[in-house]
Amino acid sequence: MPSIAAYDLSEQQRTLVRLIVNDGKKPEEAAELAGYHPKSVYKTMRLPAVAAAISESIQLDLAVVGAPLAYRVAKSLLQDASVSARVRADLSIKVLDRAGHIAPTRKETSLQQKALSEMSRDELAAFIERNQAEIDKVEGELASGMSRSLLNYVGSTLPE
Repeated sequence: MPSIAAYDLSEQQRTLVRLIVNDGKKPEEAAELAGYHPKSVYKTMRLPAVAAAISESIQLDLAVVGAPLAYRVAKSLLQDASVSARVRADLSIKVLDRAGHIAPTRKETSLQQKALSEMSRDELAAFIERNQAEIDKVEGELASGMSRSLLNYVGSTLPE
């Protein structure tokens, strides 16, 4: 991630970005401290280089400061017995989710099974048995569609 120095900013613009992102100042206050007129700050913030520097600085600040702080808060809440079990359980799920330990959904579980070409005869029979209702539905839709197509074809070939 580029640092503020990587952008072609004036020293005044760098100060503005630092005051807004790192120090958490409101734009008008940051403008005054950086030497801008408070009403010109939004025009300055819309300059492509300044806007990109603000965005990148926020991302860097989140990665370096925000995420570790949020993790420490979550960890302390998880370890605090005075926090309700429900809140700790919900927080546990969210922490695991963010860490990439997502509980598989039913759909994901079914996608993880063997390919049909890799199944034994017994596995195929069990697969068909488990999915017979869906097979019947699809076959019925296919038969119905073929019947309509055939009727349309026959109807179009009959003399009027």
